[in-house]
Amino acid sequence: MSGRLQSLVNDLTEKSHELSSGPPALRRLHTQKFTLDECDKIRRWTFGQKHPTKLNKTILLVGETGTGKTTLINTMSNYYLGVKFEDNVWFEITEEQKTGQTESKTSEITVYEIFSEQKSFSLSIIDTPGYGDTRGMEKDMEIPTNLYKLFLHDTGVKSLDAVCLVLKASQNRISERQRYIFDAILSLFGKDIGENVVLFITYSDGGPPKDVLEAVEKEKIPSCRDAENEPVHFLFNNRQPEKHTAKYQRVFKSSWEMGESSLEEFFEFLKSQQSKSLTLTLSVLKERMQLEACVQSLKEHIKFTEQKLIELTMIQLALQMYKEKIMMDENFPFSIKKVYKKKVPITRGLWFNRKVTACSECQENCHLYCIMIANSARSCEVMKKDYCTACGCYTSKHVREGKKYKTFEKNETVTFADLKRTLHTEKKNVTYDSEKYQHVVTKHQEKLSKKEEMTNVERSLKVLLDENEKQQRNSVKNACQAIIKLCDCALKPDSAFTLRHLDFLIPRLEKAGELESAQRLKGIQKHLPQESSYSVLGYFSRLKVNK
Repeated sequence: MSGRLQSLVNDLTEKSHELSSGPPALRRLHTQKFTLDECDKIRRWTFGQKHPTKLNKTILLVGETGTGKTTLINTMSNYYLGVKFEDNVWFEITEEQKTGQTESKTSEITVYEIFSEQKSFSLSIIDTPGYGDTRGMEKDMEIPTNLYKLFLHDTGVKSLDAVCLVLKASQNRISERQRYIFDAILSLFGKDIGENVVLFITYSDGGPPKDVLEAVEKEKIPSCRDAENEPVHFLFNNRQPEKHTAKYQRVFKSSWEMGESSLEEFFEFLKSQQSKSLTLTLSVLKERMQLEACVQSLKEHIKFTEQKLIELTMIQLALQMYKEKIMMDENFPFSIKKVYKKKVPITRGLWFNRKVTACSECQENCHLYCIMIANSARSCEVMKKDYCTACGCYTSKHVREGKKYKTFEKNETVTFADLKRTLHTEKKNVTYDSEKYQHVVTKHQEKLSKKEEMTNVERSLKVLLDENEKQQRNSVKNACQAIIKLCDCALKPDSAFTLRHLDFLIPRLEKAGELESAQRLKGIQKHLPQESSYSVLGYFSRLKVNK
């Protein structure tokens, strides 16, 4: 070993601690650890002295648990730092925690940032947590928000050089779980990232990865293509950290050299690729979060409206039933089932997910599980140009707190006089033809006959129902526009995370008379890759059930 290389290894040894004596000796690098959010869900681990003027290469790794993603991160770190097989040492930058053999305990996004004086560029590797684990959908829905926060943060990631999909060489088909993972992560990026998507194929024997490439082609996974029109791919064996024995020394050396050669090719490939700004990706991420919030709010609104419709219908029936008695005495009591909303504390879920952006004007939960750092509702992802994309109300009408609106029912004895006062209160925020219904709210109301009053109350009931339907139509239209925009700018427009809403939205657009929009969504639905998309939708549904 040359003096320079020996000096390099000695320097790295001083900046690490031993995990096992090997061979190779396993050592963990000493890193500076920072968090970019208050919940410790976005982390940056830095090794080496930062050089702000150096060009940076940023790589995002995506893979199912068990594909060797952690070993790849360490392989890239050793290659970048100049460690050779002959050094007989293996440095690790990761600190993976496990609850079992295959399931990673943590779900944080970690950026490994590495600097070396011997390199003309610095290296950042983004490790994404695993989708689809036993903790269900709530954990998965954190990932887009956390990536959004990472990309938006002042000191976060602003561009990407490559998105690396990690697959095992032995695969001859893409599993349902992998479909779900790739669909989930690729759906978050703008379409301009497509030519920077490559494959990292692990546990390879060095031969052509025919089976896995055929599986990728069959799934139509977007990726960069090489001169032979194959997905750009690089081979790794993942044996580097295994304990070396004399009998298999040649195998271990071959494994190391395969990784070294692949990474040399990979970084040469990156020189030919333009680093992609995340501006379009940020737009996709925000649009996706707005869609999820809009649909969630819409479903709650529809449920409440349907319950309210039953309540108002029962009131109308009671007015008809007791018409004569009410005309004799407006304080005549009768029973109704009242539907109402009340704010309640959020007690379930992880503590950092117990924030809701809610509208005090229309009593809607506009964004459940809002985990943006700022406490102001103005910073919530569903706000756009000072208005809420979920309910349509002005930003100032919203609050962000650990409470949400919940619907309750109760049996209540009321009088006609009570009913008039209640409707007067509920109608304060309702827009309607004031001339047509002016008798309901004029100060001369007491001079009207009971019959006229009852007619006006029934009209008021209809106004409330019409206003609810109008708000529902606006929410459906907003959700439809979000889907159409995602189809225009997303890398994976046919993502199941988008398409799962179509069956819900199409009939509601038709009911609202938005036939052109409904037809456009039907066209999107018609051109789905059926097997792949519905497989992901099925996996998605089961995760939701098991949550």
